[in-house]
Amino acid sequence: MKLKDGMLLYHGSYAYVEEIDLAQCVEGKDFGKGFYLTSNPNQARSFVRSSIIKARNSGQIPFSQNFGYVSSFRFSYPKENISIQEFENADKEWLWFISQNRRKRLARDLVPLINNDIFSAEIVIGKIANDTTNPVITTYLNGLYGDVKSEKAVSFAIDQLLPDHLVDQFCFLTERAIGCLKFQEARKYVI
Repeated sequence: MKLKDGMLLYHGSYAYVEEIDLAQCVEGKDFGKGFYLTSNPNQARSFVRSSIIKARNSGQIPFSQNFGYVSSFRFSYPKENISIQEFENADKEWLWFISQNRRKRLARDLVPLINNDIFSAEIVIGKIANDTTNPVITTYLNGLYGDVKSEKAVSFAIDQLLPDHLVDQFCFLTERAIGCLKFQEARKYVI
């Protein structure tokens, strides 16, 4: 999952994305409010469908729109150091970080347990959780799997999220991080 200079990353959406605008990004995602990409073009293509459904339901696009785009961007390291946090595995810190981003109020007691360096990262990399993320995290944070700090509860919650079934996600959180991405092309897909 390492981020390499010259690496191609892909973003699936209902919209054509050439210029990245962090103001358009929404809160409540796995790694926070940022621009999300993957190294797997097929995974990005699968996100086109879910993006269209969410955009239709929120009134952002007409219900008749049946197409979206996979935009590709080439990553280049900046001249100055950039803070990158990589979760190599779906472990308790990964779960706690995702929990506090998706369910801030319920996860506030976990924040002091998370390495502070993560909160200053400009790019966060890790496994992507699946579509059952919010119910699993809510159940976990409400203590229904056991004490949220216990290994048993953490392991059970992670198993429910099936992180090994999906590839990766790269979240670009700052303008400086976005500046490392150069648009390559966007391909239209009909669902």
